[in-house]
Amino acid sequence: MIVIGVAGMRAAGKSIVNEVAKEFGVNSVEMRSVVVEMMRERGVEINNRSLREFADELRKKEGYDVVARKMIDRIKGMDEKALVVNGIRGYEEVKRFKEAFGDNFVLIGVFAPQKMRFERVMKRNLPEDPKSWEEFVWADEKELGWGTADSFAFSDYMVVNTETKERMRRQVREILKKILRR
Repeated sequence: MIVIGVAGMRAAGKSIVNEVAKEFGVNSVEMRSVVVEMMRERGVEINNRSLREFADELRKKEGYDVVARKMIDRIKGMDEKALVVNGIRGYEEVKRFKEAFGDNFVLIGVFAPQKMRFERVMKRNLPEDPKSWEEFVWADEKELGWGTADSFAFSDYMVVNTETKERMRRQVREILKKILRR
């Protein structure tokens, strides 16, 4: 299985990689789903603050690669030729995926400036999204503390998402063509 990891901050455009991957018949999973599932099992309300605080405590207690370990266990049993794993956070997670999948793990970094990402968050208004600039910055700081920006240094491909969605889609299509040709 080719595992296509996607790293990037909230609202950078990671979900566009999922959308384009679908065009190639490639399914995707969200790293966040591991944390959300654990929160639901424990009856924890899911919102911006609780999601980040829960993930922060989880990483401190069980290691910064805990979400990656749980996701790897989940996807190892899947019968897929390729799979997008969206929302990789930090070097420890990248390292764990590289150990598990070797050369079949490829990482795409997705970048967009902070103010642009904030505007996108305000437009989409998901329940777990921040509702103010201060809350957005706080969430960014939490994610940066997990090493999210560090994961860019280990990216095999980088997409800067500052223009139109269609331009982003074209960039991702070209990258996926290269990856899936292997």
